[in-house]
Amino acid sequence: MATERIRSGFFKVAGYLVPVVQSLPSLGVWTGLMTLPLASYLIMFFANLPLSLPQAASGFFVPVLVPEKGFIMVGFLILIYSIFCLIIKRKKGLVTSGSYRLVRHPQYLGIILLTLGLTSWSYYELTNFFGIGFLGPLETIGVWFAELLVYILLAYVEELYLSRNYRESFENYRNHVPFLIPFIRTNRKELEILISILIPAILLLVLIVLQPRAAVFL
Repeated sequence: MATERIRSGFFKVAGYLVPVVQSLPSLGVWTGLMTLPLASYLIMFFANLPLSLPQAASGFFVPVLVPEKGFIMVGFLILIYSIFCLIIKRKKGLVTSGSYRLVRHPQYLGIILLTLGLTSWSYYELTNFFGIGFLGPLETIGVWFAELLVYILLAYVEELYLSRNYRESFENYRNHVPFLIPFIRTNRKELEILISILIPAILLLVLIVLQPRAAVFL
């Protein structure tokens, strides 16, 4: 029974997500690789919630978990704006304007903020409403951390490609623009990785700590 429910939820959510992923602007093979962790996360998120997709969508407009919804909206806007910046300006060479002046990987920043809000929302649902998802609250956080690490890895793979193709232009850009977290720049890769993990992790912890304890069904 539980297995059938999980399978049914998976295919229901996949039915919503596949058209969205397919409609993303074509950026070559990298687009599919870039969207795979996000699509996988969203499928697990919606399949794991003790709510149907329409209920979860309608709950977005209820004044509960406002910070989480703020992160979701800001992350989504950064992601969409970054995609448009890349599409419009990439034919001119290395893109360093628009959201790319803020960080070197604004698309990944948008995805991380969006899923950070969703993860905190999921944690609230699973701990307050006796969630019956196939993942528990801590496991859900673990999935988000895995996604975060994958995007940090993808960012470094992308930079290897950019370094080979744009050489001095990219080196100059990398020396002046933060990696993933705005306003925090360092030339040491170990620190870049540590900062890129710690700051989102702290934000998620703060969101969870500040969640209301009274269960209000969304």
